[in-house]
Amino acid sequence: MGIEKTIEIKAIDKEKALKRALNILGVELTENEAVEIIEKVKPRKKFFGLFGTDPGLYEVSIKTKIHTPKVEKIEKSSKYEKQEKFEKTEKVETSYKNNIENTELEKEITEKVSFFVEKMKLDIKFKLKRIKERVYVVEFFGKDNALIIGQKGKTLNSFEYILNSMIKNCRIEIDVERFKEKRNETLRILAKRMAEKVSKYGKTVRLNAMPPRERKIIHEVVNKYPDLDTYSEGRDPKRYIVIKKKR
Repeated sequence: MGIEKTIEIKAIDKEKALKRALNILGVELTENEAVEIIEKVKPRKKFFGLFGTDPGLYEVSIKTKIHTPKVEKIEKSSKYEKQEKFEKTEKVETSYKNNIENTELEKEITEKVSFFVEKMKLDIKFKLKRIKERVYVVEFFGKDNALIIGQKGKTLNSFEYILNSMIKNCRIEIDVERFKEKRNETLRILAKRMAEKVSKYGKTVRLNAMPPRERKIIHEVVNKYPDLDTYSEGRDPKRYIVIKKKR
């Protein structure tokens, strides 16, 4: 790589053309400069050389070489390689650690759920699924589905609450043949009906106790009404929602 400067000079010979070019371009010749001179128009002697010489035209190109220290490049490359190697090792170690933790959590959840199913003598099976980091879903299926669900999902919610109390550092959700999906729609209808009632009559409404997941659905629907306030009272598992008119 280098920087090249080119100029056209009128002179009577190449030596003088180079001298003038160096002076005009402000360049001093060193071992880093390469010079190329092309004669475009030859100098012409006047009347047999008695009256001097007409200058010719020369194209002078001066290329300055730029040296990049190779040692510095090797040092930087080595430094980056070490950093990249360290980051890869760190990622592998983190991934390995997470896999071990996930395996241990899945084993613990499976053992706890199996224990409850056996003690309750239920004709039911389940499968465990990790939907994202430290979030698991236990899906039940079998003859005794209704017993797991209970009235309005109360048994299912209680079971879910107990499991999450016993097993820390993760969140466990329980579902039975898409019951929660159907329950969510029922809750949205309930929230809308209660919100319209409070908005119309101005009387505060207190709903039945619900788990956090269900309370969140109610809050989301009621918060769409600008004239209403919604908040929770009590302690889990008996925490409930209050819907009231804004003052």
